[in-house]
Amino acid sequence: MTAPSPPLMMFSPVLLDALRACQYSPSATCSYDLMAGGLIWDDELPLRTDSGLNLRASVHLRKVIAYRASLMLDEPRTELEEDWIELMRLLPAWPGFRTERVAGEAQRLLKVHKYKESKAIRRLEKDGF
Repeated sequence: MTAPSPPLMMFSPVLLDALRACQYSPSATCSYDLMAGGLIWDDELPLRTDSGLNLRASVHLRKVIAYRASLMLDEPRTELEEDWIELMRLLPAWPGFRTERVAGEAQRLLKVHKYKESKAIRRLEKDGF
């Protein structure tokens, strides 16, 4: 009889340590991550002084950011839920899980970005790109 396989780690220990060091900042700057289709605040990522780690974190968090965006739009994308649940289990204090990052003004801001994105795509389609 074989022992059950350990659960698959979606986030490396190095990345988890870097995300664990992220501290909530009420003055954090929000931007729209076009690849994830969601908002991300600068306090959710490692400092830009370690550009390699910052870039890796932003790529690995895409599913988490996309899932959060789907929650904000009241259209949960269950195929992205697993990373969200795993990160929440491992790092419940990560700034990206704060209520105000999923509701209220953040929802309105995301909808503005989504509207601008769809408008830009329609313009590109119209121009034949």
